[in-house]
Amino acid sequence: MIVNKIEWMSKEAQEAILYIGDGEYECAAFSHPCNLEEEYVLVEPLLAFSVEGLMIAEGSNLSISRKGESLAHDVVGKLLSVDPLIIKVGSFKIELEDPLPGGIKDDSVVQFSCGRLDVIR
Repeated sequence: MIVNKIEWMSKEAQEAILYIGDGEYECAAFSHPCNLEEEYVLVEPLLAFSVEGLMIAEGSNLSISRKGESLAHDVVGKLLSVDPLIIKVGSFKIELEDPLPGGIKDDSVVQFSCGRLDVIR
């Protein structure tokens, strides 16, 4: 995951929106405190807040779709790890703090919506 662009909400408060990509997928994530630069390679997972609708996906096409200009996203990804709960889409790793519903196993393709993605640092 590479920081393609930084949009400062407040430089003084070190709050920014990071536009992150891997050549195939893209998302926008909140960062605070932000001390990153463009082209920085993120290795830690992003953190998904306000997760809703976590379930086995209807299809197998992986995706990250931003909802308008907000930081909310719809995600379809592969379950990489249960503890911690990590979903993978391309080179993106997204950690969820919510419990995993029953019946979902490793390597399952799952879908969910989240209110925001954050950079963990």
